[in-house]
Amino acid sequence: MNYKTALVTGGAIRIGKDICKKLHENGYNIICHYNKSEDAAKALKSELNESRKNSCEVFSLDLNNLNQVEDLLEKINKNFHSLDLLVNNASSFFKTDLENHQDSDWDDLINSNLRGPFILAKHCKKMLSESKGLIINISDAMVNRGMKNYVIYSMAKAGLENLTKTLARELAPEVRVNAIAPGAILLPSDGSSAEEELVNEIPLNRIGTERDISDAVIGLTKFSYVTGQILKIDGGRSLN
Repeated sequence: MNYKTALVTGGAIRIGKDICKKLHENGYNIICHYNKSEDAAKALKSELNESRKNSCEVFSLDLNNLNQVEDLLEKINKNFHSLDLLVNNASSFFKTDLENHQDSDWDDLINSNLRGPFILAKHCKKMLSESKGLIINISDAMVNRGMKNYVIYSMAKAGLENLTKTLARELAPEVRVNAIAPGAILLPSDGSSAEEELVNEIPLNRIGTERDISDAVIGLTKFSYVTGQILKIDGGRSLN
């Protein structure tokens, strides 16, 4: 069997981990980027390689460091010889309002949510074009509604959605570019009134799961006539 290769940023934990596992189940070799979750990344590598030998590698790097990105792509080319899918999942998420923020907050939120995906798209373009590949960016279903007290994060994710549409035009027809915008995923189930109120806002009447997002990733790998789209996986909450 000829296996495809996927690079997943922020792939060691939570949604990223499930994306890696689901892609692996569907015939992809996995290059998993992580930041601080070294133990989780090594555990994922061990699990996937036990299932299929030499099918997963993990790397820690600064996605805003061009030299490190170029080194990673050289390793991908050497070990896997191609790249079919880039999933830009890595993301910082924390509160910043108009008055309370630091310059470092700009660097963290803009770099992880927007600049990093831009740099990876630029440097992965050649390999993805050769494989007729796909970029999937992970956005946020609430961005277009305006997120109070998350102004810099909201700006970054809005930029990521615009980047998705722009690259869909610029990289066509060789590379498709889409985004997935998750809604409320895996909130603590503590029976609080806040959680109940949130569920009541969702037409499907439940909080989403990691598998809802990884299933959407698999879907987009198969939809060969879809590009430039933002797929909301939010149980219909954005209808409100």
